[in-house]
Amino acid sequence: MSLKFWIEWALKFKRHLLLIAALTLLSSAATLALPWLAAQLLGGVLAGSSGQSVSLDLTQVLVALVVILVLMTLLNIAAAVLSESSSTRILTELRKRIYAHVQMMPIAFHDDARRGDILALTSYEVGNLSDFLAASLANAPAQIVTALGAVAVLFLIDPAMALIVPLLVPAFYVLAKVAGRRLREVSQKVRGAEAELIAITERDLAMLPAIKSFAVEAEHRKNFAAAAEKSRKLALGQARLNAFIGPVMALFAAVAAIGVLLVAHDQLSGEGRPVSELFAFLLYAALLTRPVAGLANIYGIYQMARGTLARLEGVLSLEPEPGYDEGDTIGRADGGIAFEQVEFGYPGRAPVFRDLNLEIAPGEIVALTGENGVGKSTLVRLLLRYYRPDRGTIRLDGRDIEALQIQSLRRQFGYVPQRALLFNGTVSANIAFGKADACPQAIAKAARLAQAEDFIASLPDGLDTEIGDNGVRLSGGQRQRIALARALFCDPPILILDEATSMFDLESEAAFVEDCVESLEGRTVMIITHRPASLALADRVLKVGPGGVREIASDAR
Repeated sequence: MSLKFWIEWALKFKRHLLLIAALTLLSSAATLALPWLAAQLLGGVLAGSSGQSVSLDLTQVLVALVVILVLMTLLNIAAAVLSESSSTRILTELRKRIYAHVQMMPIAFHDDARRGDILALTSYEVGNLSDFLAASLANAPAQIVTALGAVAVLFLIDPAMALIVPLLVPAFYVLAKVAGRRLREVSQKVRGAEAELIAITERDLAMLPAIKSFAVEAEHRKNFAAAAEKSRKLALGQARLNAFIGPVMALFAAVAAIGVLLVAHDQLSGEGRPVSELFAFLLYAALLTRPVAGLANIYGIYQMARGTLARLEGVLSLEPEPGYDEGDTIGRADGGIAFEQVEFGYPGRAPVFRDLNLEIAPGEIVALTGENGVGKSTLVRLLLRYYRPDRGTIRLDGRDIEALQIQSLRRQFGYVPQRALLFNGTVSANIAFGKADACPQAIAKAARLAQAEDFIASLPDGLDTEIGDNGVRLSGGQRQRIALARALFCDPPILILDEATSMFDLESEAAFVEDCVESLEGRTVMIITHRPASLALADRVLKVGPGGVREIASDAR
């Protein structure tokens, strides 16, 4: 995938990258002219001071030098601006692609993945790739042209002496290879430490109420400080190594150039060559250090980018859950649900269900009860296709849900989980949830059906009240009512209440259940609960256990 990835993204931004390459190549051409002009100027000045005749107009040479310097400055500014613009474009596109892919991954992926790794990859790690593509890769041709041009001029001045330069390439390659391998190893450790730091931060912020209630702030500060120090030391080691590679490569090239000059001095000066040629040979030999250092820097960035690319490949190579781009779409379902000989088990665990059979008629209210861990919520996860059964068929209105487009399927359900999933925003935004153009009347109706309008009216700004992360400014019962209003906002034909009354006391639960009768009318409803008041709503009560699902008689509830 690596080569395919680079080609794909290079072609996607080919106009930008080609323009950057063209600007840097022009700058490279100007750079190659500088040593020759400088050598002519120095040679002319020395010849003039010793009374010798000067063949060139030094004023014209000086003007040409100034013009080329100004041109180089303008070209470098333009290339830098375009490079930064392209880098941010590539970075944004990479982030959008990663986010879209991660969003389409099955729930099982997110159960196993560390959130900190995903956050690190999307937030800053992909910057390595965008920098490499926009800045380093586009600039590589100019560095190569500068190096080859300098070597070509050296051959024009003295082929015998210039032959020494290629002999130094193997030594340079070995040095770059050793340094690059070490840089890649350190880079991978740095990214891992940064991901760990983000994961600790995300976890501790989510657990802050528990941290405070158990008075373990000091221990968590200590853990965070240790992770931060580990990240700092690794980053410092990477910075030192990165700072070492370029200058050492340049030093190596410079020492090699000086060695060539020392060997060639007697031959060049003994042949009666003009002083300007001696200066030109020296300046072009010194000029080689610039592209050598630049290519070494590009090699270092490439090694760092490889680590990120490996992690990116690990994510993007995973198949998203099937059904996003294929399958039949359906209109509003009647709400008939059937599980036929379904077998399912979580990876590495014993099967939760074997030959499970269950049928729920359209418009029926069914309560599911049973011990913790027997698979009540798993039934919902299978129905929503968060997971796929190992064997058997699940049907909606007689149609296999595997044949349905996954979003068309999930739009048939209003799901209220045990833990209300709310975000830091207004009550209105939480009810509408992602529908920016939602009708205020529809939001108000959903709040009324969920029996939430009275407490919403008592909030400082009503529907426009900010509720904080996870609805922290609301009570548990209020959060559940907002979650129910969200589920009812889309007017789903099937409503799933997963321990939705767990936050209520018995009296409040009874009132909530009585108030919600209207919102359940005309829908198929699955209620996962142990609470007597909620069980009283059901047409049937089913007990889920290791043996499957069986109906409980009304006098046994």
